Amino acid sequence: MGRSGNLAGLPSTEAWLVLNERLRDLPERLCAHIDRSRAVGRELSELFGVDPERVDFALAAHDLYRAATPEELLSEAARRGWEADVFERSEPLLLHGPVAALWLMQEAGVDDESVIESVTWHTTFAPNLSSVAATVFLADKIDPDKVRRRRWLEEVRDTAYRGQYVAAVELYLERLLTRLIKSGGIAHPRALEALNWFRLARAAATT
Repeated sequence: MGRSGNLAGLPSTEAWLVLNERLRDLPERLCAHIDRSRAVGRELSELFGVDPERVDFALAAHDLYRAATPEELLSEAARRGWEADVFERSEPLLLHGPVAALWLMQEAGVDDESVIESVTWHTTFAPNLSSVAATVFLADKIDPDKVRRRRWLEEVRDTAYRGQYVAAVELYLERLLTRLIKSGGIAHPRALEALNWFRLARAAATT
């Protein structure tokens, strides 16, 4: 991890205007989560030394389609060119990140790779993402309201606030996988790929 994007690709004033207009249509509870995540993102950006504007924009946009129905998500994904996999078809909520990222590209003219990948994979993460994407991922997961409801996130939060963003993302994925196995659930392949990528990268660094 370490790609941070091209400064020339920073979200424009026009992109912010289009995004803010869309945000006005979201339910109040969702806006509250987005605001909390953005506050965490500002703190983590400073700790991790990543671009705060990219992080803030991605967090503002990450849940644009979180309130959409399964039918709406499947329809929007198909209309915007995303081919849903078997997991996404069985659990369409997984599409809300990819659909939001496509909306940013197609409606707001955003072309910054770090922003687009951050929004696309903020639910599952994925291998070899940027430090911006890791910051967005963690800020979403350790929204203080989520931490209060899921005490196992406290360790993830504490690791992140020690400035160890790689360890914090890996820890989250490990804890999530453990909980899914215990409950008989199935992890999204992208999350498993990300966890394996972290483990291989750590093993390579120690040899």
